[in-house]
Amino acid sequence: MGSHNGGETMSHFESLYPGRFLKGITLLQPLTITIKAIEGAVQLESDDGKKESKVVLHYHDGSKEGQIVWNRTNSVLTASALHEPDYTKWIGRQITIHFDPTVAFGAEKKGGIRVLGSPDLKDEIEVAIKMPRRKHPIRYRLSPTAKPSLTAAQIRAENVRLYRKLSEHNPQQATDLAAAHKDNPQQLQDALTEAIRATEGGNPSM
Repeated sequence: MGSHNGGETMSHFESLYPGRFLKGITLLQPLTITIKAIEGAVQLESDDGKKESKVVLHYHDGSKEGQIVWNRTNSVLTASALHEPDYTKWIGRQITIHFDPTVAFGAEKKGGIRVLGSPDLKDEIEVAIKMPRRKHPIRYRLSPTAKPSLTAAQIRAENVRLYRKLSEHNPQQATDLAAAHKDNPQQLQDALTEAIRATEGGNPSM
């Protein structure tokens, strides 16, 4: 993962030491991800060795899968970007994340992962989040972002998976959609995703 500066690709050294969770500092450019699962009450060890209950977001970005420790601020931003407060309906939806150097941990600004927007957004929106012990809310601006481009092989593989998933519930609808969009794989993927979301309440990736 890298960004371009003067024609050269740069990668942060932390990317040489991957761990269980995505490190924000390695996000040298915005990344659009698809949410696979939201896992609550995950017991993780903090810097002082104590166990803390955290929320973990599971995702894939078109080439690999990963996990992010998902704090309340990012949950509020995700709900706003997707216009959906029910986190069980975030599954299969896309958001764009980036590294925000202004994120503070205690009194120190160390930077962290923040939601930047979503391909589902039509217009920019502003979200104000009230934080404990702060007089004024922190304001974030969420923007419409582009969907990540997939290779033809990735689109075909995803369409096969979605077709099989929809066929478990409505084989005739799956067949009809495949016939209607046989010449446009991307339209087929969008149609299958929406059909599964309507059938399962927003869970095309489950």
